[in-house]
Amino acid sequence: MTSTMSKTDGLPAHLAKHLSLFSNDQKKWLAKAAAFADAISLEETKRSDTENTFRRDLFEAACKDGLGALPFPSTYGGSGGDYLSFVLVNEEFARRCVPVMSSLGVHVLCQEPVYKHGNEEQKQRYLPNSANGKYLAAFGLTEPNAGSDTAAIATTAKLSGDEYILNGTKTFITSGASADYFIVMSRLLNEDGSKEGSPGITAFIVEKDFKGFEIGQKFDMLGMRGYSTCEIVFSDCRVPKANILGAPGDGRKVALGSLAKGRVTIAAQATGWAQGALDAALKVVSASGAAERGQLDYLIGGLVLLVESARALTYQAARSVDSGESDVTLAAMAKIQATDAAMKVATEAISLAQERGLESDLLLERIFRDAKAGQIYEGTNQIQRMLIARSLLK
Repeated sequence: MTSTMSKTDGLPAHLAKHLSLFSNDQKKWLAKAAAFADAISLEETKRSDTENTFRRDLFEAACKDGLGALPFPSTYGGSGGDYLSFVLVNEEFARRCVPVMSSLGVHVLCQEPVYKHGNEEQKQRYLPNSANGKYLAAFGLTEPNAGSDTAAIATTAKLSGDEYILNGTKTFITSGASADYFIVMSRLLNEDGSKEGSPGITAFIVEKDFKGFEIGQKFDMLGMRGYSTCEIVFSDCRVPKANILGAPGDGRKVALGSLAKGRVTIAAQATGWAQGALDAALKVVSASGAAERGQLDYLIGGLVLLVESARALTYQAARSVDSGESDVTLAAMAKIQATDAAMKVATEAISLAQERGLESDLLLERIFRDAKAGQIYEGTNQIQRMLIARSLLK
């Protein structure tokens, strides 16, 4: 795949002014991501999108490179990197439209609650095989009538002997049709099936082979294609009692703690999309005549400003995670700024490129389609703005 690379150190040239702020380990992970993207042809990237096919082989290769559990300690197979390193990998993968970018982000998102809330048996069972790529994980939160509002979750769980019986449907699940296990949020009922006085939202680890688990509708979407996005259905799905994740009723805490980091990951991906769109616009404008360029300089300058503002907030949010003081409000700001920037830069870049902007080789139209999804999933930008305001007004 084409890229803007430094000739001396294998790092993306557009990040030159930031390199002095990165540690040697962070530069190492960034270089590894760039090399991984270099090995994927443009035709492969386009085919994954047009055919809407998930590249399990690329996912496994990324895990072998240490990217499948990058920000986790080596205790359970993690790579021991920091979150900013993971952000840099996601930014580069999104800039280059690497086919497994979103699935890798969700895979890491799903390991977070197992590390934080899982018992030793759960950690030993799921984390090493997640790190090495044997297992692919997916997150089961969104429902047909419950997106950002966890209080509206309708999927239920009821204890029956040594098992929980789950019923309900989750939708728009990234990696759903290819995943080996799922972190699922469900409303825990009383033994008589009533909700009154029950513990409430509870997290479970559900494996694809559990009886009563099915893959539902597979989605052929406008953007975010090639990620096995689908519905998952629980029809009296039998989940061992040992697979409850955290305490009964702690599901919202389990979910929201992970999603705060997930929003920083999305901000990184959106920053990469914005940079990718800017790269394409610069390529087209550079090839135009001097007279035309003079009229476009003002517009290009504005796009650069959007990209760098997204990058600044995203890196700030990642560093807050690494400091141990993860800021949910800062994560929301980064997600909004970066995804809005990606949508704006992609839109303007297509206008600048004119008919060339619709050619698949530039990846502009792909970024345009993916960027719109970034404004929606893991909490719409409208919801994020409400959360920011509430943090100030409480």
